[in-house]
Amino acid sequence: MRLHRFFINANIAELFEQKGSFDIADKDLVHQWKNVFRYNVGSQVVLFDGAGMDYLCMISSIRNLGATVQVLKNHKTADVNQRKNVWLCVALLKKDNFDLVVQKATELGVTNIVPIICEHSEKRKLNLERMKKIAIEASEQSGRGDIPVIHPEMTLQDVFTVGILPQEKIAFHTNFSKDSPCISFRQYISSTNQNSFATFIGPEGGFSDKEIALFKSYNLPIVSLGSQILRAETAAIAVASLFLLL
Repeated sequence: MRLHRFFINANIAELFEQKGSFDIADKDLVHQWKNVFRYNVGSQVVLFDGAGMDYLCMISSIRNLGATVQVLKNHKTADVNQRKNVWLCVALLKKDNFDLVVQKATELGVTNIVPIICEHSEKRKLNLERMKKIAIEASEQSGRGDIPVIHPEMTLQDVFTVGILPQEKIAFHTNFSKDSPCISFRQYISSTNQNSFATFIGPEGGFSDKEIALFKSYNLPIVSLGSQILRAETAAIAVASLFLLL
């Protein structure tokens, strides 16, 4: 039977080395164990803290406000240092579409998600705590050993000036014209040997001419995913897949 994985915000290795067992003080997690999964003393769970290790644990005590678990064994989940470092800079999207982007980007292995406020963005605010929760749940379910960083929303200009992005940056766009030529993803990927990328995905309606000019001022390649016009959330997931699964 497949065991459920749960993220805890603690240094499990340090707790494990000290005494082999440790307390869980997360009331929401303990409530989930007791009332959703019906766990009891002797139940086994897999815990991780985002450092790339899974810990098989047995519940040795469970109370209304806490629990105690004993570590039975641990193993490495993934070599996060060998994964490509992909930053997904994606425009804020309406409804639940940004939720979907965060969920699938986490499953695929995106390291950082940067919500961007663009000229054509219909949404201007993001519930950051909700996005972090979605990322944690996606990591728990997919077997990922770490949690992607979800950054606060920022304007397109700000994301360039704060200096947090990898050196290699690329913007995806759908328009073909003499003034804004696009190259294909195949052309782009065959011309680079980088493993760290910042990728820009526009909102519904795409990037504005002013935003394309901004990309050009920073010498970003303008890349197309093909002749079909994709929804913004589809494009974001497709870009993450191309970089991380190829």
